[in-house]
Amino acid sequence: MSSSQDNNNLWTLVPHQHQGPHRETAIDAHTKSPSKHNGPFKSEGILTFMGAPYCPPDRDEVRKRAAKICFLGAPWDLGTIVRTGTSSGPHGIREASAQYFSYMFEYDVDLLTFFNVVDCGDVPIVPGNNALSQQYICDYVTECLEGGAKVILVGGDHSVPIPGARALSQHLQRHDPQGRMGYLHVDCHLDAAVDWAGIEITNASGPTETFKLANVHPENMAHMGSRNGLNPKDWMDFWVDNNMPIYPMSEVVERGVEACGRDILDRAWNGTDAVYLSWDTDSIDCSCMPGTSCPESYGLTAREALAFARLVGQYGVDVLELAELSPVFDISKMSAKLACNLVYHYLGSRAKTMRENNQLP
Repeated sequence: MSSSQDNNNLWTLVPHQHQGPHRETAIDAHTKSPSKHNGPFKSEGILTFMGAPYCPPDRDEVRKRAAKICFLGAPWDLGTIVRTGTSSGPHGIREASAQYFSYMFEYDVDLLTFFNVVDCGDVPIVPGNNALSQQYICDYVTECLEGGAKVILVGGDHSVPIPGARALSQHLQRHDPQGRMGYLHVDCHLDAAVDWAGIEITNASGPTETFKLANVHPENMAHMGSRNGLNPKDWMDFWVDNNMPIYPMSEVVERGVEACGRDILDRAWNGTDAVYLSWDTDSIDCSCMPGTSCPESYGLTAREALAFARLVGQYGVDVLELAELSPVFDISKMSAKLACNLVYHYLGSRAKTMRENNQLP
């Protein structure tokens, strides 16, 4: 029986998020062509990711709804050293998702009901107070994890993984004090600034801050996708001096995204109990991803990025974070659609892998 049909489960789906006399009432209406209205394609209704039910970011509420995936927005761009605009990232992905059904024919799965996806809204941001805003991000991710769900965390600039990784690290320590956590960084930039003009919580400091966490070890950290001139020598030295591999874009081109992707995923999961994936949208070539805060050439193609998302789905991660999406710089909105599809294909591949292994979310 579908979780949305279980009277003991508070997770309920309102197809297309419309109320009133012309509401689609069939339990599977969200997977089929609409019969009473044109659905989200003309009127998005209450805008949530994938049309999922809204759930307060509270562990008890997440658990009551048996949600296994929480979508959480972090519209914060006060930590950036480049251009702002990433605060519109969560809205951009939600808006893009309104153009899709949750059924993925490649995997023959309805993502909504397989994972009981919920949208936990956006983390409240305190302008001018980076430390408090980051603590709020950590608190909200924590509530989702403690509710038994994996998290899709959408930024926001690339300082979002600082509180995001801290939340997963602390969650793991509470439940398994000896547990280890892997950390993957996919980005055009190495982001290894110990500080930027004395500031430690910037969008160039995610890996260095994560490195400080007690249950994260260098043998479970890796980077993929770096290229071009915004990578100072001290950033490279951080990775090299700590024996953490860098898979630059030149190697990805030479060996292929699957070979390099498997290398970093195997490393992250080797002897660990949880993995955090921090994925900057500027890892994707600017021809496919103009709507990012620091677009660069010679990056992943859309096809390669989707292939990597499917590969990640085979392994699974506890937090999949997408950062630096800036839909305001892309009038075509194709950047937000691509970012949305990264999440869809990750979830589709994850569902397929779990079914093949007779696993439940």
